[in-house]
Amino acid sequence: MSVSSYAKQEESTAPRRTRVPPRFVMHLTMRLRRFLLRVADRLLPAQIALLEHAYAFGTVHLLAAFAELGIADHLAEGPKAAQELAVLVQGDADALHRALRAAAVVGIVRLDATGKFHATRLTRPLRAHDPSATADWCRYLGSPAVHAAWSDLTRSLRTGENAFHRVNGMDTFTWFDTHPEEGRQFTAGLGGLTRLEAAMIVAAYPFPEKGVVCDVAGGAGVLLGEVLRAHPGLRGILVEAPLVLAEAGTYLESIGLADRVQLVEGDIFAAIHATADLYLLKWILHDWNDETCKVILRNTAAAMSKGARLVVIEGDQERNQVEARFSTLDLQMLTVSEGGRERSGDEIRRLLAAAGLRPRRSRHTATDLVIVEATGQI
Repeated sequence: MSVSSYAKQEESTAPRRTRVPPRFVMHLTMRLRRFLLRVADRLLPAQIALLEHAYAFGTVHLLAAFAELGIADHLAEGPKAAQELAVLVQGDADALHRALRAAAVVGIVRLDATGKFHATRLTRPLRAHDPSATADWCRYLGSPAVHAAWSDLTRSLRTGENAFHRVNGMDTFTWFDTHPEEGRQFTAGLGGLTRLEAAMIVAAYPFPEKGVVCDVAGGAGVLLGEVLRAHPGLRGILVEAPLVLAEAGTYLESIGLADRVQLVEGDIFAAIHATADLYLLKWILHDWNDETCKVILRNTAAAMSKGARLVVIEGDQERNQVEARFSTLDLQMLTVSEGGRERSGDEIRRLLAAAGLRPRRSRHTATDLVIVEATGQI
């Protein structure tokens, strides 16, 4: 089962409501951003524009280093020169100045004429206790294991095989078992992303007012918690690994929902012992190849009684369309997962049908996650 727990430091804080933007506003903003970036590239000589993109690899390492050093937390107290930050983080003042100056190029911080660095709106998510857990996600992406996998991308393009297993000697989730801090960063980052997406999912899909919702491999229950908060007549079941369930109990207690959720130990690669009216699989299938996805879906289908529904939530990546959110993420899946990929809504529907389920309607969230509904066995 994929690791999908939530950062412990966030479990004691009840999630704040997320304002759901209209989907057309998100589309317009993303398209405008891409258009302006292309215009900027056209105004430069092609070689210079390309070299600037080539240096972008350093950004993730800057973000990871800043997160580890707590730079955002220190700048939240007010502007600081590199010398001040060096004392606070026990670093080298000159090296910090150079790194922060480079970060200012892309707006992560702002440098003034006196040599002091200021926080920007892009600095704030890097704070240690930000609900998005962006700092943890950046540390994971900047980890040596992930960097090594991306460094071997050429061979993956030749073979179609994921690089992480090849260069690190094991799959990603086995790696987390032996490198628990990286596993914590990964799961905290995913939990933070789910927190940002949960309200948009609830707004996009007509969850029932009564009955039982089961989140399969649902981490610490961030999405399930948002569904239950929006629909007081619902009860929940969370199916997860034992260690994750321990964290889930703490999180659900912190938001006052522990008495409405049954915690069930389970594995997406084995029988699922949970009876519900509605089952959720959020961003589970993209970790795996088609055959493994069919196994997961069949196991879920076997647990579904007559009239039950399954809701699959994934990124929506059409083969011949550039998607600002999902095209790069799809390359991440090629690099680090066991045959995973971002799929289109139609591809998800085909997987559901191949697993003996009947795909029905689909919807999209404001951030273009596709929500595909299916009913019981054909």
